[in-house]
Amino acid sequence: VALGATAGMAQQSTSDGDMRCFNGYGYTLEGGDYRYTEHHEQRFVDGKINHWDVTYVGRDGQTIATKQLEFADSDTVPTYTLEIPASGYKEGIRHANGQWTMFRRESSDAQEQTKTFTIEPPMAADSGFDPLVRERFDALTAGKTVAFNFAAAGRQAVVKLRAKQTGTTTFEGSEAVVFDAELDMFLVNFFVDSLKLTYDPESKRLLEYRGIGNMHNDAGEVYPVRVTYASEMPSEARSAGAPSAQCGALDG
Repeated sequence: VALGATAGMAQQSTSDGDMRCFNGYGYTLEGGDYRYTEHHEQRFVDGKINHWDVTYVGRDGQTIATKQLEFADSDTVPTYTLEIPASGYKEGIRHANGQWTMFRRESSDAQEQTKTFTIEPPMAADSGFDPLVRERFDALTAGKTVAFNFAAAGRQAVVKLRAKQTGTTTFEGSEAVVFDAELDMFLVNFFVDSLKLTYDPESKRLLEYRGIGNMHNDAGEVYPVRVTYASEMPSEARSAGAPSAQCGALDG
């Protein structure tokens, strides 16, 4: 469901030229309560993301969810699987024999729901929203509105969104740009009113995301979050046993 909640790379370490690893820190949008740390490990091939692992670590230092993404078939629509072991929830996208399929399973004993779709550029899914923004960064910062399709596996639907720059701000003392992604008016309540993404204008790195997240609350529903890709680990994350941003931090 989340568009950019797992795409930032402000805090990163590089073990070699083909790997990039970093953390994101998730808080409730209302109240600002720390909920989890996202640990990201990306592998690059010929300068493009090929494989991306995300591990979500909760407030007790234990893994609460995992996600694996592959970009072999599309730069902006990855095949992926998100799993939440506690509930048995699973969602993602498959691509086989030329057919794209989004899937969702509410619990370990529930029947899997599926929906086929076709890629109609410009189009993104899950964290593929980040490379799509990068591709159109100059147009966005020039004041243009970018319309695109989004494959939302968690909703079993393809929705139309519009992204545009809505202002500037500062992040860790440096200037940053803010983009809003909004749904078509008739779908305005599909996720939330809008999604706010803060980017570094020079490196085009996602610095902060505000909008609907991937994780579920006690009622089994996704909830709005603020994910910050800070250069230093917040004290609350450190106290909760969050992993370092280094590649291999969760090995073993």
